[in-house]
Amino acid sequence: MSKIEKLRGFKDYYPEDMEKREWIFQNMRKIAKNFGFQPIDYPSLEFLEMYRLKSGDELVNQTYSFTDKGNREITLIPEATPSTMRMLVARKDLLKPIKWYNIPKLWRYEEPQSGRNREHYQFNADYFGESGVFVNSEIISLACEVLNSMGLKNLYVVRVNHRKLMEAILERIGSIDVASDLSIIDHFRKESVEEISGKLEEHGIKGQKLKNLVSLLSKSYRAEEMEESLSLIDRDLLNESGYKELRETLNQLKDNGYENIVYDPATVRGLSYYTGIVFEGFDREGKFRSIFGGGRYDGLSELFQGPPIPAIGFGMGDAVLENILRENNCWESVNKDKTYFIIGIGMEGKKVANHILYDLRRKGRKVSMDYSDRNLTNSIKHASSMGFQYIILVGEKEMRNKSITLRDLASGEQKIIGMDNLGEI
Repeated sequence: MSKIEKLRGFKDYYPEDMEKREWIFQNMRKIAKNFGFQPIDYPSLEFLEMYRLKSGDELVNQTYSFTDKGNREITLIPEATPSTMRMLVARKDLLKPIKWYNIPKLWRYEEPQSGRNREHYQFNADYFGESGVFVNSEIISLACEVLNSMGLKNLYVVRVNHRKLMEAILERIGSIDVASDLSIIDHFRKESVEEISGKLEEHGIKGQKLKNLVSLLSKSYRAEEMEESLSLIDRDLLNESGYKELRETLNQLKDNGYENIVYDPATVRGLSYYTGIVFEGFDREGKFRSIFGGGRYDGLSELFQGPPIPAIGFGMGDAVLENILRENNCWESVNKDKTYFIIGIGMEGKKVANHILYDLRRKGRKVSMDYSDRNLTNSIKHASSMGFQYIILVGEKEMRNKSITLRDLASGEQKIIGMDNLGEI
């Protein structure tokens, strides 16, 4: 029999990494709840037609889809938004605004690479029923606070744009196919300037206007630089509603302490259903794919036979996030809750240690016990190799004095604690 291996594009997670991942997911839930978002969940299987309706053939071709025993076209879900929208329009009784989050597992049959697996988890947050600067700012700040809580503050940048502003720019410089040009600009950092320029020229953008557009797309701008940057194209753009909303959103975020937010004209999020603010988060050094991305998609509910519902949201995948945490030496510091390993000397020591074990667990401590017949030295070595931070020793002296010895495995420091004071641990 040949060796059985995992499928390409899929990953195994052993305890040393899985514990960190669980902490990350718990942290995401905590931050979302702090912002007033409520949890939802949905099946891992949906009708394939739902993705044809929303995203078209390109996404459908990447799905893990099949015909089930009822002769229905089914797929493992490749993205979160359609299921969320299906749930939203199915309930007419829901009071708005609605703020939902979840962390589903998603599947896409695409080429595996760094930060992209064929199976991954994704933190999603969506805000329905309201629009405007304050809502834009809240959803972007939620993404920022998730990263900040993991030690990444000042190590990422959020690039923000507005689809209506970008459409107005393209119309002013002569584009004959704005929708296609948005898709071209979405690849600005993935293709050469020559390739991008050639495609835009075919759609009527030429000469100095093309040079001005390429110059605008080539960098990001602070909020106070927006006016000057857009004047290069057409000063009348400053009267556009998209410009005003974007500028006010950036100012609102800055006023609330978010300094790492920039206007980035090349951020357009190629999907056609985005209607307003769009944004993506990247590591500051630009080494990895986007950490998160999202935007406003006010018209999407109508594709699901629902009424028009203002909507904005984002997704944050686990693979790129893990890469960035590792790159910035944050991975090892994740989930540093205190952990204890109890060693009882002799049978009587083990009995007392076992009572302490359950007592500490009821107090919320993370505690394991050595049930083996190792000697003390080997028990301590075992605890250290397993990554425990503290040893709790129960021997004859401790039993006689009704105490325990607590040793810090990193420093070697130890202290005596009375059994009546175990809550101090």
